[in-house]
Amino acid sequence: MINKKMSASGGYVSGVKKIKIEVSAHHAHLSRKDLDILFGKNYQLKPIKALSQTGQFASKETIKIKTKDGQIDDVRILGPTRPNTQVELSRTECFELKIDPPVLECTCPDKKGGCAQVEIVGPKGKVKRCAAILAHRHIHCDPSSAKKMGLKNKQLVSVKTNGKRSITFHNILVRTRKDFVCRMHLDTDEANAAGIKQGDFGQII
Repeated sequence: MINKKMSASGGYVSGVKKIKIEVSAHHAHLSRKDLDILFGKNYQLKPIKALSQTGQFASKETIKIKTKDGQIDDVRILGPTRPNTQVELSRTECFELKIDPPVLECTCPDKKGGCAQVEIVGPKGKVKRCAAILAHRHIHCDPSSAKKMGLKNKQLVSVKTNGKRSITFHNILVRTRKDFVCRMHLDTDEANAAGIKQGDFGQII
């Protein structure tokens, strides 16, 4: 719960500011162009599970991610389509593929130098894209909730976790938008290091 003692600026100055944590395994976001190539023209993703963020879903469809040194099968596609194709991997998986993608916010322009190049293989075709990233750990938050917690868009914050492997994560990017639901997203490497399970809470400090 959030202590309702407030500063003159409207931010909470004491008490616990909790955020629910979600763990993101490897996944991909596809552009309309690449979805057509990989699955066939005008193919529509088949949702199997709604995600916490408004309008986002896990689809039935999966792809393969390949490099000359390795391959990851059954990478889930999240919908809907986006302007640019983006593949989010853990650092451990990148060691296996022998690539060194940058840590970026969850938007990824498809251009050389911005991301690591991988081959994406679907049932109808394949593409090579500079699309692999390590997702910048981040918090989604609607503007009203952000204001109550004294958070601002693009701000970097720290979050302390609980449990026997409790750690404090730094440099967590706050992203605010009207349709966002308050959640913190970590990848599997980060969550495993802290012993975090899906739906655990952290404290914004």
